[in-house]
Amino acid sequence: MKKVSIADAKNRLTELLYQAEEGQPVQVTRRGQAVAVLLSDAEYARLRNAAAGAADFAIWAQTWRQRLPAGIEGITAAELERWREL
Repeated sequence: MKKVSIADAKNRLTELLYQAEEGQPVQVTRRGQAVAVLLSDAEYARLRNAAAGAADFAIWAQTWRQRLPAGIEGITAAELERWREL
């Protein structure tokens, strides 16, 4: 991924937006530390949909676990947290 400083991004915004639009994300940095990423709208939508799907699955799994008969452990809360991070 291309990295540019905030000052460089300010001076080259149009060019960087075209690159992001073409599917090449651009990381914007301040004093060498990442502060933002320019993405195409299509990539942003894909990431939002993937995150929403993961949250829906976590809710479903928690509900399923609560309905299990006593004595059956099922999926632990720690497992759900690990899956949420994927």
